[in-house]
Amino acid sequence: MRYPDTVVRCRPGGVDRFGDKGAEVRTEMAGAFAPASSSEDLVTRGDTVTTTATLYLPYGSDVVATDVIEISGRRWHVDGEPAQWSSPLTGRRAVCSVPLKAVSG
Repeated sequence: MRYPDTVVRCRPGGVDRFGDKGAEVRTEMAGAFAPASSSEDLVTRGDTVTTTATLYLPYGSDVVATDVIEISGRRWHVDGEPAQWSSPLTGRRAVCSVPLKAVSG
């Protein structure tokens, strides 16, 4: 699989001895971004739009549920645990599938 998009994994920094948060750790990664769907919140009559997408990364990529992914300047939250996919027939390690969600408004 080709990975045409450069994305940035943003991981919260640690906490120092005074309880202050450390700087966010930013790591560039090669991936393939696939938009999925978006929906409006009609119950609250607000301007809230939730958009989902999937990011495909090389197998074994270090992404966890608490990470934020930045793609073309937009920040996406990892929505659940990333899945490491391999072929059931050959065992070939295929891809890491990362569910993403962005809420605006």
